Amino acid sequence: MSPAVDATVRLEAWPKPGEVLTVADESLNAGGKGLNVARWLAIRGANVRCGGLLGRSGAAPFEREMERFGIEDCFVRINGETRRNEMFVSPEGAFKANRQAFPELSSLPCPTDRFLDGAEDGCVAILSGRLPKCAPASFYAEATALLKKRGAVVALDATGEALRLGAAAGPDYAKPNATECAAVTGFEPRDAESFIRATEVLRGAGIRHPILSDGASGAWFDGSFAPAPHVEAFDTTAAGDTLLAEWCWRRHGMGASPEEAARWAVAAGSAACTTPGGTPPPQSLVARLASA
Repeated sequence: MSPAVDATVRLEAWPKPGEVLTVADESLNAGGKGLNVARWLAIRGANVRCGGLLGRSGAAPFEREMERFGIEDCFVRINGETRRNEMFVSPEGAFKANRQAFPELSSLPCPTDRFLDGAEDGCVAILSGRLPKCAPASFYAEATALLKKRGAVVALDATGEALRLGAAAGPDYAKPNATECAAVTGFEPRDAESFIRATEVLRGAGIRHPILSDGASGAWFDGSFAPAPHVEAFDTTAAGDTLLAEWCWRRHGMGASPEEAARWAVAAGSAACTTPGGTPPPQSLVARLASA
């Protein structure tokens, strides 16, 4: 629901107050969590549709990207701009600035089910990304309920009240990180014991199979930890999106066991950290990391 042009800006040094720095390099990529997920699934060979809100002004990069990867375009077009996010990278560190999506909208331009027109009965549906302010916090909960009636497998990647309400609608998967899961659990897990406890609370809230990201360390799948292989991280944009997409592909596209799917998912997420913006990592790197 909140696509974005992801810009990765490489600085020669970390800025000091009042200093003007030269940009050493910049890369632009049509993204946002939903498109990042769709792109990786398309690379894996899945039949993919992608939808949400898309501003007519600046829609061309997203349209080209979907055409390039064979993703069916189900976006609802609105007047206005699609946001741009920036990841600033320097030898001393990095930070990211995410803009608000569609601030000019006071409400959604159509009912929730209009955004699900491309979702067939029995599909795998991934509801992903921060909601724009014009969308009610119940949007993902409503979408989950509608999709479950169609027999869909639903994976939810949301934050805050949207995650709490969405969890109660009974998604098959949800993938919060340690900070995000506190909206449901009331605490932020820090160690193995608390991650397992958080998994139990999330199950009790309605999520059948919680997936908890533990940053660069790895992720917890239904309370079992899958360590992430070490990489030299450049940009963490789309890492969680690629992890979730790979998990869904392995489990529901290839019929892999939970253990195998988890191993490939953390490998894909780690590999995504080596490329700028939402640029997909090489499949060969994912295979090498999964086999390490």
